[in-house]
Amino acid sequence: MKTRGSARRGLLAGGNWIMDQVKLIDVFPQVEQLANIRSQSPGSGGAPYNVLIDLARLGADMPLFGAGLVGKDALGERIVEDCHKNKIDARYIRNTTEADTSYTDVMTEQTNGRRTFFHYRGANALWRGEDLDFARIKAQIFHLGYLLLLDALDEPDTRFGTKAARLLAAAQEAGCRE
Repeated sequence: MKTRGSARRGLLAGGNWIMDQVKLIDVFPQVEQLANIRSQSPGSGGAPYNVLIDLARLGADMPLFGAGLVGKDALGERIVEDCHKNKIDARYIRNTTEADTSYTDVMTEQTNGRRTFFHYRGANALWRGEDLDFARIKAQIFHLGYLLLLDALDEPDTRFGTKAARLLAAAQEAGCRE
């Protein structure tokens, strides 16, 4: 049964939950050469993570919910803690022992700012969103991010074409806007 849009409030952002490991390097090396890492810092990565963190820090006056899959590891714990610290409801961010939390090593050249990304898909590749009950989740908007990095959602679906299309149809049928 559809819930009227006015009864819904907030944003549910699902998909990629990534820890970026940003490294400032002196030069991007040729194969078999050396580059020096001058500094490094962690950062949030992935569409849902970044959208929700940005909205929380801007003081958005609406409920914020995260959905996805992280590894049962230190990076996954850090993501969930960051959500709690920023008043993002993380109850739909599950953890798994089947894969580590996704991460990206971001190599940033010190002299020109050019970046190169080395990405580990990890737990994000396994997330299907099948545990999301949109009839119970009262978010008005559902944001699904980085589809081409969500391998399980890119799998074929006989009725909808892909598992992602099935997930979006379920959100829409329940009254969420995408």
